[in-house]
Amino acid sequence: MNTSSKLVLRDRRIAKAVTTAIIEAMNKQNQFLLIVLFVLFIISACSAQEVNVPTAQSQIIPTASPTFLLTETEANPVPLETPEPASTQNLTVSSETSTIPVREIDGMPMIEIPAGQVWIGCDETNNANYSCLGDELPLHQVHLDAFFIDKFEVTNAQFVLCVTDGACAEPYYQHSATRQNYYSDPGYADFPRVAVSWFEARDYCQWAGGRLPTEAEWVRAARGDDNRVYPWGNEDPDCSKANLFDENMGKLCVGDTAAVGSFPEGASPFGVMDLAGNVWEWTADWYLQNYYAISPAINPQGPEQGGAKVVHGGGFDYGWKVSRIAYTTDHDPREHKIGFGFRCVMDGNGD
Repeated sequence: MNTSSKLVLRDRRIAKAVTTAIIEAMNKQNQFLLIVLFVLFIISACSAQEVNVPTAQSQIIPTASPTFLLTETEANPVPLETPEPASTQNLTVSSETSTIPVREIDGMPMIEIPAGQVWIGCDETNNANYSCLGDELPLHQVHLDAFFIDKFEVTNAQFVLCVTDGACAEPYYQHSATRQNYYSDPGYADFPRVAVSWFEARDYCQWAGGRLPTEAEWVRAARGDDNRVYPWGNEDPDCSKANLFDENMGKLCVGDTAAVGSFPEGASPFGVMDLAGNVWEWTADWYLQNYYAISPAINPQGPEQGGAKVVHGGGFDYGWKVSRIAYTTDHDPREHKIGFGFRCVMDGNGD
């Protein structure tokens, strides 16, 4: 029996007792007792008011605060590891002429760069009246063993061969700066492959039997034995020598990439093409701003690790300053820049 029922039952008993007493008082004509009993009845009625006792259904049960699982929305950056070095086995080459070997797997002509000394960096003789930048200093000389380097930048048609072989991934970006079907259009087969990451360039060179050039090798192929400003010499660039922004004319030479080898007047002392303008070129080296100050004097390979890779050469939409051989900059190896391409090297036959 709940509390409310007990109270009602008590009220009924009290009322019955009072009623009985009143009747008895009336029978005895005891007015004083009648008055006392009437007062007691009033008091008991007031005390018998129903008390509201909350039931389980009416109680407010506080609920626990909701629990939120906090997850990180941005993982800590994973350090980029130095990739395994490419195979150093010599490429199989067939002789197209008596002096220009051709890589069989993709038909790339290669230029042999003899062992020798190369000037790397900037000074007042090779800065083209621009101030030398911090990472271009100091000018220093290193010795390199002989190597072969691609005469041209790797083309769309050559990259297709690697994709078909299953060694390279299908390009995610297949357009250039102004051409929507740049990669797949046969009209651009002999144009440089662009929007390629450092890792994709590395994979291609390994498939071809070589590797990406070190920064020192790239500079050696562009500069030769002297301390020239540009691959062709010290003369100011123009649209006869490279695909870039002609500062004298105030315009872009092409406005996008050009077919590889389109500017023979801009060849390096060894005959390597397009080392200034057209596309920026990846090198094997990690970037370190003061690396020149601590670089080994023989066959430097760049820092052992880092977060960015060295690129050289400028691009079709850049001016004279960045087209200097001394100009060096860095980019995340995972980037797919529209103006980035590459070429490969292979080890030579010793000194």
